Amino acid sequence: MRHQPEESIAVRLTVLVAVLVAVGAVGVFEEFTSQALLAGGLITVGYWVSYRRRHARNVWLKVAVALAIVLVARDFLSSLLANPYDPRIALVRLFLWLQALHSLDVPRRRDLKYSLISSVVLIAVGAAYARDAAFGLWLIPFAAAAAVALVTMQMFPDDPAAAPAPVRSRMSPVFQASAALLLSVMAGAVLLFVAVPRVEGYRTPGITVSPWLARQLQLQGRIYNPAYPDAPGQEISDAPPVFNPTGYVGFSTYVDLRLRGVLTHDLVLRVRTTRPAFWRGLAFDEYTGSGWRMSDPAVTEFQIVRGRVPLRFTADEPWPAGSEPLIQTFYIEAPQPNVIFSAYRASEVYFPTSGIDVDRYAGLRSPVPLEAGIIYSVISRVPSPAPALLRSADQRVPPEIADRYLRLPRMSGRVARLAEEITAGLPTAYRKAVAVQRFLSRGYAYTLQAPPLPSGTDAVDEFLFESRQGACEVFASAMAVLLRAAGVPARLVTGYTTGRYNLLTGFYEVYNSDAHAWVEVYVPRVGWIEFEATPGFASPEEFAGQRPGRWLAANAASWIAGRTRVAWSAVLTGAQRLHARALRGVDPSGGAVAVLALTLVLLRRRRAPGLLWGEGSARGAEEPYAQMLRLLARRGYPRVGPQTPREFTDGLPAALRPAAATITNSFEQWRYGGREPSAADAESVAAALGLLRRGRG
Repeated sequence: MRHQPEESIAVRLTVLVAVLVAVGAVGVFEEFTSQALLAGGLITVGYWVSYRRRHARNVWLKVAVALAIVLVARDFLSSLLANPYDPRIALVRLFLWLQALHSLDVPRRRDLKYSLISSVVLIAVGAAYARDAAFGLWLIPFAAAAAVALVTMQMFPDDPAAAPAPVRSRMSPVFQASAALLLSVMAGAVLLFVAVPRVEGYRTPGITVSPWLARQLQLQGRIYNPAYPDAPGQEISDAPPVFNPTGYVGFSTYVDLRLRGVLTHDLVLRVRTTRPAFWRGLAFDEYTGSGWRMSDPAVTEFQIVRGRVPLRFTADEPWPAGSEPLIQTFYIEAPQPNVIFSAYRASEVYFPTSGIDVDRYAGLRSPVPLEAGIIYSVISRVPSPAPALLRSADQRVPPEIADRYLRLPRMSGRVARLAEEITAGLPTAYRKAVAVQRFLSRGYAYTLQAPPLPSGTDAVDEFLFESRQGACEVFASAMAVLLRAAGVPARLVTGYTTGRYNLLTGFYEVYNSDAHAWVEVYVPRVGWIEFEATPGFASPEEFAGQRPGRWLAANAASWIAGRTRVAWSAVLTGAQRLHARALRGVDPSGGAVAVLALTLVLLRRRRAPGLLWGEGSARGAEEPYAQMLRLLARRGYPRVGPQTPREFTDGLPAALRPAAATITNSFEQWRYGGREPSAADAESVAAALGLLRRGRG
């Protein structure tokens, strides 16, 4: 007995809309754009053919579809074998073709239900590929179309002859029921999203890699940085320094310490990882006095077999004594140099080319520039030595490491004397590194607008004894040079900081302004250990044991609890001051009223600097600086991303800059120099805040 064909045009149209939205959600990704456009056109034609031939047996059409499915299955297996570590690409192509072929023969309602279920799989795959919240622009229309389709199937009987009323009279209840279903599903989805823990990294063996790339540009192991291209035959250190805000000089053959400037705040990478880390790019061993270079430009090419290459390094890149695995997938969002970023120390690379190049400093390079849309994965073994091993490590450095990483150019004797003074009496390389790190964090200021380096002077010597301020490259250079002068092998490393974790997507979002420089220190019997030399930045040691946010609800609750503790602490501090004033002779009868008034003032974020920042305040200059940021944000000048206090102030209009500079200077002296503000400082800052409130600088 043949089943009754579907006669309702409304049912067919609602299902078709849901399917096309799912196809479009997949088609926005570059890997599938052409296939999705073709599939969407074929599906639309197929639904028209199915409706016109809904009463026919279509034997010849069924045979043709079956043969086409065999060819699609063959293509699926071939694609799966070509990229066994990421089956999603093959699955998406399979489902797109199956939807297109199936649409040619959907005479009955159960066939339409199969199409709707398949579209759910497609939208789920699109969600797996999505890297930002913009995917909601596809998810919400799909959910609405699917809800209307399901309700229409329930309210429109299979047999149109049994319809109790004209179609038009039933559309209003359909839309009402669809809206109720959609709101219920969305409310449940939000609750699940909040309650279900975020996955810590990867729970499946799948490794994400983009489709195969052709070698359009034969780099042959060279470093290609479009922001700082090499000039053939010209010594870079002899050329005048020209800063380019669109790219980082640290991803070049030479790190020029003479450059000054602020990088643009453009999104360049998204990273999914099992734990945070610094994304290492290149390492440099030769300090020239005005910059860093690689003394050995040689590279080794590793062939990628079936999308994967296990790495082998030279003897001066020893396997870390104690490590933990770290899986990372990098999504290139803006053109980058041909540097393959990863956490140190990479052990396996999954990259969409036939091979990669590795320099002798464990830096990884692509044979092609990294264009937007490229995806690759890396498995690293991050050094995680036991504290006892670090404390007991001996000082016997292998000759091949000492020869390369203890060399220094001719410098003033005061650098060597300072290094000896800082590390005197410390028996191990690790403790010496910690001592230098602490020394730099106390008496030096981080800024991207340091004075220009005087001609003919040594960058580290000028920083340590004259300017006492600089960017991360100068801090890292100073730490590496001081350690070398103290007999500890060290090198400069460039890359990106971790970025900002997005709880909604599970990605770390890395910006151009997150480009950074740090230090790797060789500890005997342990290997190379990362150190953060610049104050105000998270240390790699803090990443150990950290995982991306697991529970959205827990993270939100922690944030609310933290803000509540800060506000309550401010209330108690104000109450204590009022009580102290009462003991000194102020009428205590108004104490309760004063505390209540203070609480209301705090809740309205109109704190008085004189009350919250007086002598003995534990908050130092933090509160006035926070007030300034709120005032400026309300006036349309928010602090964006990772801007330093100095960078933010320098970017303000000229009328606001003087007052903001007064507050910023006091904050920097307290935050980075450890200097508590005096009463005169408090008065200056209070006056500056008053000027900003009145809109003047």
